[in-house]
Amino acid sequence: MFRKEIISTNQFVWMLFSIITSFTVLQIPGLLIFHAGRDAWMSIILAWFLDVLLAMVYAYMGIRFPGQNFVQYSITILGKFFGRIIGIIFPLFFLMVASILMRSITMLINNTLLPNTPTEVMLLISYIFIAYAVKKGIEVIARASEILGPIYLISFIILFILITPQIKLNRLRPIFMQGFYPPFSGSIFILAFIGICIIMSMYIPICNRIENGFIAKFISVSIGATIICLLVTFSICIFGAEQAGNMLNPGLMLARMVKIGNLIDRVEIIWFIIALEAGLMTSVNLIWASCVGISQIIGLPTYRSTVYPITLISFILSIISFDSNIELINFAFYVYPFIGIFVESGLEIFLFIMALVLKKR
Repeated sequence: MFRKEIISTNQFVWMLFSIITSFTVLQIPGLLIFHAGRDAWMSIILAWFLDVLLAMVYAYMGIRFPGQNFVQYSITILGKFFGRIIGIIFPLFFLMVASILMRSITMLINNTLLPNTPTEVMLLISYIFIAYAVKKGIEVIARASEILGPIYLISFIILFILITPQIKLNRLRPIFMQGFYPPFSGSIFILAFIGICIIMSMYIPICNRIENGFIAKFISVSIGATIICLLVTFSICIFGAEQAGNMLNPGLMLARMVKIGNLIDRVEIIWFIIALEAGLMTSVNLIWASCVGISQIIGLPTYRSTVYPITLISFILSIISFDSNIELINFAFYVYPFIGIFVESGLEIFLFIMALVLKKR
């Protein structure tokens, strides 16, 4: 049997906030601005609303099936055979996202800090840390997130305060210049990335108060969406929609704008390192969720025996999945949103409906 690990509601919030924000802010704002233009901030607000509605479903399912995550209640609802077919999709999805995220992080490090360091070397070092952290368990991961999460949030607040004098609000006008479709379709695009917080289903059964699942998700996604919305808005107001939409990492470009007199300069390195640490901890959470889910599908007594094999698979996938950084960006823009929406929204709504129809508890 799995040893019952417990996290607090506060840790729940900070883990989700770090996951939502770190998975989204590094490269996605530029792609969103490219798609929705100066109305990109509206896409985030609409995506936040849709994600909150989806959170109600996840929270309800967590209460309807106490002590079970979506892998487990897939089997309860659909039976051992079909339940395992549906249930294994979730941990495999987390495995895929972890691989994409780690490849994205190393791409950014190559482009900004260590251009001559082989990608494989950076990935190897990162995955050694990931395997070590996952082996330590979710309680250790949660305590680390409880420290890193507030630091990550404060770094954004300081960034926004320091660059506020440079914004030009007139660059947000006119709104709906290209109609309602770009911001609406942009909301579906960004929802696929914000929706990674479906990992909340893995946290609810181990939270000391399972009834706080929705509250934790609401707080974390509200803070995360606010940060992403401000990042997108500031990028448009400072660089303009056209220029910001062609940037690989608008957040890093904003940090480069910070300069305090002749004393403080190049602070983007500090902000970038904090963002990378948050991204690394997100991958730790995703690999942990993947290990737990796959172990439950197989029927293993503990997830720890799967940590090294699954981490190795993720490491290999992060290397071989894309021949170039352009392929990675194209996948994130054209392919991932469809996969994300299907897993994050479609499968859970399907399980919700089947639970009601079959009267499963």
